Amino acid sequence: MISSTLAFIDYFDGIRKRTLNYIRALPPDKMDWSPRDGELTCGDLIRHLAAAEKMFVGVVVTGEWKYVGHAQQIAPTRDAAIAHLDAIHRDALDALRAFDDAKLFEPRPALKGQPVKAWRWLMALVEHEVHHRSQLASYLALMGVAPPQIYGLAIEDIVALTTT
Repeated sequence: MISSTLAFIDYFDGIRKRTLNYIRALPPDKMDWSPRDGELTCGDLIRHLAAAEKMFVGVVVTGEWKYVGHAQQIAPTRDAAIAHLDAIHRDALDALRAFDDAKLFEPRPALKGQPVKAWRWLMALVEHEVHHRSQLASYLALMGVAPPQIYGLAIEDIVALTTT
């Protein structure tokens, strides 16, 4: 359960920094790459993260669902996509800083089903981000690009450190 918006901001900011490591590992010429026709491209995933952050924070703060899309023209290059993601993130965190912690326990509408407490939508935002970060990691591996280690250690490093 989240009881402090400021504590959530610190936590989510760390999540975003790790996601950006994966995005920065993406070769700039691979923004339109996807493993198969019909799959989201790398660029689509990045733009979708921005749109989803805006959507989830919007439902928490205003109670309204609005998905602004992830079309290529929003941010066609890797650098433009990073700048777009950063701008949405700054705006979202500013909106959360102004949000009263007591409202975290108030219900917010679901797209289907029963309303959900605002803090749960923030947790959904995190889960959503980690899901798509994992997609980016898989895309990088399929391209032959070594994905960054999430905490700076590979499993081999952990095994070596814990079995000696």
